[in-house]
Order: sequence, then C-alpha cells, then structure tokens
Amino acid sequence: MSSAVDPTAAFYHNLQDCGLLSAAQLRELWGWIAHKKPDAQALAREINRRGWLTVFQIKEIARGRGASLSIAGRYTLLDILGEGGMGRVYKAHDKRMDRAVAFKVIRKEKLSHPAASSRFETEIQALSAMDHPNVVKVYDAERVGDHHFYVMEFIDGTDLTKIVRDRGPLPVPEACEIIRQTALGLQHAFEKGLVHRDIKPSNIIVSRNNGPVKLVDLGLARLMEQPGGNEGHRVTQEGFVIGTPDFLAPEQARDPMGVDIRADIYALGGTLYYILTGRVPYDGINPTEKLIKHCTDPPPSLLMYRPDAPPPVEHIIHWCMAKRPEDRPQTPIQLARALHPYCLPPGAFVAPGPAGLPPTYPQPTHLQPPAFAVSGMPLPPPDPNPSSQVFKLPPQTTTDDPIRRRSERKFPTGFVLLGLGALLVLAIFSYAIYRLFRSDSEIPDPFTNTQGMKMVRVEGGMYRRGSPETETARRSGEGPVHEVIMRGPFFISATEVTNGQFIKVMLVNPSRSAKFAARAEYLPVDSVTWEEANEFCRKLTALEENQPWARKGWEYRLPTEAEWEFAARAGTMTPFAFGEQLTFGNQGVYKVTGDDPLERGGDASKITSFPQDVGKTEANKFGLHDMHGNVAEWCSDWYKPEAYKDAPKDNPTGPADGDKRVIRGGSYRDPASGVRSAVRAGVRPTERLDTVGFRIVYAPVRQ
Repeated sequence: MSSAVDPTAAFYHNLQDCGLLSAAQLRELWGWIAHKKPDAQALAREINRRGWLTVFQIKEIARGRGASLSIAGRYTLLDILGEGGMGRVYKAHDKRMDRAVAFKVIRKEKLSHPAASSRFETEIQALSAMDHPNVVKVYDAERVGDHHFYVMEFIDGTDLTKIVRDRGPLPVPEACEIIRQTALGLQHAFEKGLVHRDIKPSNIIVSRNNGPVKLVDLGLARLMEQPGGNEGHRVTQEGFVIGTPDFLAPEQARDPMGVDIRADIYALGGTLYYILTGRVPYDGINPTEKLIKHCTDPPPSLLMYRPDAPPPVEHIIHWCMAKRPEDRPQTPIQLARALHPYCLPPGAFVAPGPAGLPPTYPQPTHLQPPAFAVSGMPLPPPDPNPSSQVFKLPPQTTTDDPIRRRSERKFPTGFVLLGLGALLVLAIFSYAIYRLFRSDSEIPDPFTNTQGMKMVRVEGGMYRRGSPETETARRSGEGPVHEVIMRGPFFISATEVTNGQFIKVMLVNPSRSAKFAARAEYLPVDSVTWEEANEFCRKLTALEENQPWARKGWEYRLPTEAEWEFAARAGTMTPFAFGEQLTFGNQGVYKVTGDDPLERGGDASKITSFPQDVGKTEANKFGLHDMHGNVAEWCSDWYKPEAYKDAPKDNPTGPADGDKRVIRGGSYRDPASGVRSAVRAGVRPTERLDTVGFRIVYAPVRQ
C-alpha cells in the first residue's frame, strides 16, 4: 500500500519532516514499525510510551502541523497551557538556554493596526524591565510573519480559579497570604508605571513546592496615560471594556483607559472574596447586569458565607471594593500591610495545588488586633449601626418590671454545681461501659493476620487522583486530575498476596510462578481471576472472625481504585512515590535490596521470567512495598477509560457496570512508564494473566 493512503506511513513521514526526532530515533522507530506493523494510533502510543514526544506534539504532527512546533529556530512547543482573549499560551523548550518557558502567541487581529503593534513592543520593553518574585518574568519578544509572541518564565503551579474549583474556598490565612503576595507584585508593577487592568483569579498562579505566588498575563497592561486622552475616548465610545466583568472596578466600566492602580486594587479585593467563598462578588444573567451591580450595589458580605473569617478581613474587602477610588487603599502595599496580621506566619505558607494530602495551615495567633492602621492610611470606620443579636435591658422605669426582676435575681449556683457533678459522673460511667464493650474490637496498629500478612493502617485524607497532561508517558484514561476525599481509616496489606498465603486459604493455586519458579512461596500470586481474588478475601474474613483484631462490620476485600492510588502515592503527586524522574527501562523493578543486581529503573539487559519476592522493594511513606511493578493488582471497581470525568469526589467506588475490572500498579514486564502511580488498565474479570495478582484491604463492609 502506498504511503499516500497508508496512515501509518503518512504519520511516519510527518515525523521525519517535523525535525523533532533524531536520525537514530527515526531508524529505531522504523525497525519497530517493520516488526510490529502497527496502525497510526498504535504508533502514536509507542512514541508517547518511549517519552520522545508529548501528547500535544504527537497530535499536531499527526495533523500535518509538525513544522509549527518549532518557532524561530529556538523554541519547541511542548503543550498548550491555556487560551484567552489575547492569545494562546504554550509550554515550550528554549533550546538556547535549555529551559522550559511559557510562550504566548498574540492573536493577529489584536495587533493588526500599526499603532497597536508599536504599543505592544513598548509594553514588552516595560514588562522585561520588571524583576520581582511575585511577577512573572518576561524574557523575550519577537515577530515571526504576522504573529507576535513573547516568552515568559514557566511557572509550575495552578491558577486560583482552578484551585478553588478543585478544593473549594480556601482557609483564611492561606487566602490572605496569596493576595498579600499578589499585592506586592502589583506594587512593583505600579512603581514601573504599569496598570494591569485584568486582575482576576485565573491571572494569579500559586507555585508548587512553596514557591512564590505569581501575577501573570500583563498583556492588557498599558503604560499609564492621563485620563481623557483621544485614544481613551475612542475606545470608550466604541463600547470596548478591558477586563473581566466579575472583578471590574466601577470606573473601569465607564472609562477603560482612564483607570489607575486603584482599579487593580478593587479587582484584588473581589478576588480575595472569591477565593474565600467560591463565589464571584456579584451575580448577573449577563456581563451588563454584573457591571451595573459593580457600579451601584454595596460590597458583598463575606461573613454570610464564611462566619469563621475574622470581621476585619471582611472590612478589608469592603475597603478595596469601595465605589470611589479615593475611598480604597491608594497603593497595593497598603493592602499588603493590612492583610499581614491575618496571613500565615513567615515560612509557613504551603502552596496549594496537586498534592497527595492537604496541608495543615497554622492559624495566626493575632486574628483581631486591638487597633488597626497602615502607614498613616487608616481603615475606613466600621458601620456605626451594625446588625447584631446583642440586647440591652431598658432603663428602669418601675419597680414592677418582670424582665429586670429576673435579670437581677441571684443566680442559683448550688443547683448548677449539683447538676454539673451529676453530668460528670454520668460521663465517666458511660465511658467505662464504652471501653468495656469496645476493648474486644480494637484493632492493633498495624497488625499481622493469621496468614502472616502485615496490615498497615491508612488514615483518611484528601489527594489528587490521576496524572496531569504534562506527565511524561501519560496514557488516556488517567485524567482529568481531580480531588478525592478518602474516608478512613482502613488497613491495606504491606505487600501483594503471595503464593504461600493464597494456598493456605484456597488450598489450590493456579499461579504460573508457583509451578515453575524456585522459592515460589514468597513470590506474589499470579494468574488468578478477579472472582478468585474476591473469594480469597471472603474466606479470609471467615477464618479470622474470632481473632483479637477482628472488628464487627469489617471485612477483607479488594481495594477500590481510589483507595489503591491513595495508598500508592502516600502523599505524593509525582509520577512515582519515590520522586519525579526515573529511568524508563524495560522493566519496572525498583531498588531491590539484598543481592539482586537490578536497581531502580530496571536493567534492559536482564529480562526476568518471574516477579520478585514480595517486600524486597523500597517501601513508600505509608510502608507499602511493590506498589510500582512486580505484578499488577486487581481492584474492586469496574473499568471505563472515561470514569474520572463524572467520578464523585467523596470515597468513589467506580462505575456501576462494565465488562472489565481495574488493574493498577503495572507488572515486572512493563516499562517503568507503565508502573506510575496513575497508570490504570482494564482486564476481563475471568481472565488469567501471569502478570496480574492482588493485595487486600481490611475495611468496613460497603453498603
């Protein structure tokens, strides 16, 4: 079949033309094609599995757009990060500086006029001069053909809109710290003569790993000019509004080009309200209605939705969102100082974003200072007539006032003390009864069951399930990344079930390794069906119902997919529980101890026929072995590639039906990329595969 009609050959031809693969890689790939004779989709998966190209690059090359991935001979586009009104942002590799960068291409129609193009170049020069830890750094700007672009530092983090959507409203100290850092960055822009004009949660990125908060997308910023200039009148008369209606200052709705830094402060106050409540300041059926409310309605109530917030924080939001600019903080630094008492202590800020477990945020010890003033700019006075539930007795007008009589009557102290004593005795007696009936059902932490299986206690918590689109060798079905709440505690076996343990319970063993391998007793069981794994759990529950650790209403069972990944990650969000980078070898064998020569990442020259003894690999932070590799492990859930799209957040148990069951963790035959924490696959429950075994959990019976 000719290459003109052969999709695989056409795809390979596009790979040759794009220039992103070396001659050696192309030769190796051609040999693989000649041997495997794959279709185009299988070829794409193989390239991704090898980690040579990103998913985004593969898609663009398959569409014949591979040449567009290289810009100006210096930048290689890796992935698309986002798209807005001004243009599209990519993650790219700067070959000259050997670093990841963010690459923003401006829409052609935005700079079609010569004056606009000149203005863009002037603004980029101003942005390049900015140097502050809370402002994204601009490295370069060029024009290629009709396209203008500029190059910024790449920030490994998440914007506030996504954080709030994924996690919900933020703790008060964390939210105040994020806005304080943003205000510091905005102060630097103000000192350089810049107004942002589009402050909103999606333009504030919280870096991972305790990095600084970054103010991004200054593409709408313009050098400050006197209000009322010709250009300002022109833009207003044509009905253009620069900014986002949800966070737009009243004066910006009237005259977009006549605003100053105080419009940004207004938007920053609205952003603080959003990340504390998960709500925009003003609802409306359309942008016009929202703009009208910004101009006419009073600032929204924070305490209505966050009664745990200190009242002065609401006061600060109202100060920022005052209708008249002169009634707001006059500079961002004033806002930063006002927020400081309500922020996390120095060094305690933990950046939100993908993480295995939510951080615990220390609370400030001085949430309500006795007095409050900032550099000569006091906060506006609070409402002199606030609504409250504090009542005062009326003045005494007669001696026969029953309300006053009751209030002045002596308090019956003796009766109260007697009642408190009785309650104390009742509480002690109740606790003694509870301990009497509870003691027999307490589970040791951890415990080893009758089959010699060490059961590790895993507490409940929150984590982010799945892999981000930027993760190397990511497969379909691993996303979208989403937050999951795990209800705990539950116990999970520290290792996979071995041949020896399986035989003791089931009396038979179909495992391939049990028939042919030496020391098979200590190898993980394989070639068991999903139902046989469940039957093992049922029999083990019955065998141990009278053991000291047995708890009424609990059972042994297969882990849910969510429980499995929570345990495998052990508080991490990296591809493996042991870190970010691992060599993608031919086998997923990790840090084997003892005399085994295989090291983490595998050894391509030593292909083994069987898995390793359980418990020989490095344990993760929960104390669990072999979560990566050895044998893949059955989970209780039905498998569907798109299961994550509609998965519930709280203790998910997978789809209601299907024709395959989930396996997790990969096997000794998989490359390292195939045993990442997020890798998932489906196998028919009746199949016997010599690469699939299981581990068990001990947990409450599911209703």
